[in-house]
Amino acid sequence: MQELLRKHNPIWFGQQLETGIERSTLHQIVSFLSVPHIIAISGARRSGKSFLLRQLIMHLLGTNVPASNILMMNFEDPFFVNNDDVKVLDTLLSEYRVMKNPSGKVFLFLDEIQNIPQWHRWLRDLYDQNPDVKIFITGSNSELLSVELASHLTGRVLSFENFPFSFYEFLQDRPDIKLPNILQFETLYPMKDSLQHYIEKIFQIGLFPEIINVEDVSLREEILHQYFQQVLFKDIIPKFSIRNSKTIEQLAYYCSTTFASRFSYHRIASAVGSNENTVKEYLSYLEKAYLFFVIEHFSYSFKKQMRYAKKIYISDEGLRNATASSFSPDTGRHAENVVFLHLRRETQNITFWQDDHSGAEIDFIIQRKNQYILCNVSYTNEISQREYNAFSMFLTSNPIKDYQCFIVTRDVYKKVIHQGVDIQLIPMWLFLLHIPRWLKQ
Repeated sequence: MQELLRKHNPIWFGQQLETGIERSTLHQIVSFLSVPHIIAISGARRSGKSFLLRQLIMHLLGTNVPASNILMMNFEDPFFVNNDDVKVLDTLLSEYRVMKNPSGKVFLFLDEIQNIPQWHRWLRDLYDQNPDVKIFITGSNSELLSVELASHLTGRVLSFENFPFSFYEFLQDRPDIKLPNILQFETLYPMKDSLQHYIEKIFQIGLFPEIINVEDVSLREEILHQYFQQVLFKDIIPKFSIRNSKTIEQLAYYCSTTFASRFSYHRIASAVGSNENTVKEYLSYLEKAYLFFVIEHFSYSFKKQMRYAKKIYISDEGLRNATASSFSPDTGRHAENVVFLHLRRETQNITFWQDDHSGAEIDFIIQRKNQYILCNVSYTNEISQREYNAFSMFLTSNPIKDYQCFIVTRDVYKKVIHQGVDIQLIPMWLFLLHIPRWLKQ
């Protein structure tokens, strides 16, 4: 056990941790270091949760927290394949105290904690009995960091989500890009061609941290395909005791091919040779593992909302390209998916709307209290009347007062008044670097 502790805690011996690109959630989490709550970070496999923990550790060391007061353990280590009894956590903590004899507040980092059965009960007892221990946990399944924590650790947890890189984070690793301090049209316009280049590169490679610098297409797609398989066969099938692994695998590949589009459970069930209830259940597992996201049709009536078709998005563009049975570039759908992921980093409260008769559509509706963002994605510089008409049609049938309307374009930046509705056309390269500030206000 002591050898395992040494392996995972090189900071005890004066070694620096590789921290990678600073994540945007780092400062938000740091602001909660002084409160006693457990910090829980959930997110897709390989999305950079471990590096976020390393960044938090290096922050603590930078504020003069002794290395001996920090314990890090990754439960993906092969050691825990045959040592997954919850008692191993007691042994781990005991051996740490024997080795380091820490004085004062201890910071405990438990990466991929869901691999230990009954971990939440152990964590509750540790939290309740040890006020001088600050606990950080990560997991690759949203259920583990919501349902189970809510039932066993009520009032003791602050939860955060971690995603693959944002466009802003991705650009931090580009030597030819130096973003200005103020991100607005005038300051970004001189570099718009480079920004556009990288957006269209993201359509191909995605934003997983380990992938963004892999130039070999075959190698990149093999790594991403392995990610996809690991989520299915390590995070979903064993966790939910799925007997028919072939069906959920077919479902995952079908969803990858048909990403950024509307669907019904009936249609998917026919495509994969299953039934609607099974598809609904399996799709919820794919969502919990952060592989796909499903959004509902906008409606004030929950019953009506359940009757409408839904839309599905994938967690990463590169992941889609490595797993879909499609040879089309699908530029329009990639653009819509990228915008969705950008918005999803800031809020879960996203719906879409489609008119029953004309088919006019609002791609994304984000609601904050009584405020709304209405957003269409038209990745071109020639915007059709259909895009403009959708806003006035929606507002006629849904008379809301406080709203902003956007069309995300390829390169057009202007304001249009159409049928009395103000619509801001905004290039994707500006939208991906600027719009979240509205959501955070």
